[in-house]
Amino acid sequence: MTRKPDQQTLPKGAFRSTYEWQRRQVPPMFRGYWERLAVKNGYYNHKFMADWADGFEDELLLEAGCGDNTTLGERKVPPKRLVGLDPLPTDMKKNPWPRHRVCGVIESLPFADECFAGVYSDSVFEHIDDPGRVCGEFFRVLKPGGRVLINTNSVFNPFMFPNKFMTIRQREWVKRKLKIISEGTYEAPYRINTRRRLIKYLSQAGYVNIRIYRWGVPSMYRPKWVLLLLLLMELLAEIPLFCGLKHRLMATCEKPK
Repeated sequence: MTRKPDQQTLPKGAFRSTYEWQRRQVPPMFRGYWERLAVKNGYYNHKFMADWADGFEDELLLEAGCGDNTTLGERKVPPKRLVGLDPLPTDMKKNPWPRHRVCGVIESLPFADECFAGVYSDSVFEHIDDPGRVCGEFFRVLKPGGRVLINTNSVFNPFMFPNKFMTIRQREWVKRKLKIISEGTYEAPYRINTRRRLIKYLSQAGYVNIRIYRWGVPSMYRPKWVLLLLLLMELLAEIPLFCGLKHRLMATCEKPK
């Protein structure tokens, strides 16, 4: 029987809406497929990220771009020494999980060398201008043997690709005209958001054991016709030749010991 994910397992971009609300938006002929996607997304958006922190319960961890919530806090044993970093102090104050909160940017981390056992970043890398510098900063603050997890958008997804070339004002205009509702509009240059570029920049920074995963989001926008297009693209992306259409990219890697 397909397990229904609870609200906490839904993607960040899903307006914190409930599983049942999202399911009702799906045309009946696609509901079975949507339910399978929702379980898979619940795994990647919740369990995979949380399990990445196994063994880190007592270690110093950094969430780079923590925003107002973090998946790591949903572990059975949450990390006791989680440091949250974000450029928006108002959002960061709403996040209940970090033990310490630091206002700053990931291009210039205000931390000493080799002080973290792990660095985690969710829905941030699509917004950075200098991926080489960011990957280097993560490498600098990691202890030898430390692990990194990056979760971000794929630029090849047709709903993401136009963001690379449009201004925030243009994107807001399109969303108003098409009556598309999403959580926010931010600069998104997409400089590292392909499998090849992730591997390139992470390798150049010195990481090893680089792994890339692709996954999709079953519901992110309204109205319903947008959801229908997303589902059709997800179906197409099941074919290996078109796997780049998947909405999300996840990368894991390590600093050599």
